[in-house]
Amino acid sequence: MRIMDSKQKSTTQKQSLSTLTTYYLLIYNSILTVGWTFILYETIKQVISYKSVDDLWKCHGLWNAIEIPLKICQTAAFLEVVHAMFGLVRSNPMIVFIQIISRVFLVWGVANYIPHAQLSLGIFLAVTAWSITEIIRYAYYALNLFQVSPQLLTWCRYSFFIVLYPLGVTGEILTIIKAMQTIYPEIVRNRYSIVLPNKFNFGFDYFYFLCVVLLAYTYFPTMYKHMFKQRAKTLNTSPSKKIQ
Repeated sequence: MRIMDSKQKSTTQKQSLSTLTTYYLLIYNSILTVGWTFILYETIKQVISYKSVDDLWKCHGLWNAIEIPLKICQTAAFLEVVHAMFGLVRSNPMIVFIQIISRVFLVWGVANYIPHAQLSLGIFLAVTAWSITEIIRYAYYALNLFQVSPQLLTWCRYSFFIVLYPLGVTGEILTIIKAMQTIYPEIVRNRYSIVLPNKFNFGFDYFYFLCVVLLAYTYFPTMYKHMFKQRAKTLNTSPSKKIQ
């Protein structure tokens, strides 16, 4: 009888923990869905107010309009690594980290660290692609917790990347190039780098670091092809029809 009570108690605890996890993930995904929707709204509102091509090319005022919610929502994505580590979701923590880090770096290590990088069409392209992608993704995750995600949303989740992924990567690269152009002159570069000699005998050139970051984008074709395979697997379509 005591064994039965112990098993029932253990089962009840697991069910309670599962329910708590489900509602936590619902709140997390819902908040980020709303957050990215707000970012997209502010981005569109800012862009349609531009009066010239030059305004669009330099995206005047866009960063100021979206900076705080963008930093919050993009940084909050690190919680997904924690979710994977503790088994709240069935994902590989390292893969999740790799998928997140490039965007977080662009926000904090490029646009925030080198303000002139904010005046780039790349910011508009990247944020637009991120926003649409994340609105769909987080809405899909939230509804899928209760197995009520509509087929249309599932299709969007595994189809919109065809356009949005290259658009986002293009925006990220343009923003990094803008940052590199800004800090290329040595007198400017020294303000963003660790210059020798110093008491730690350590030097770090931020311009060349950004060159290395750009090289990492050569992995884009591999990731893009992998996403097509995921799409084929999820939507039951033939990869051979989607990948030439």
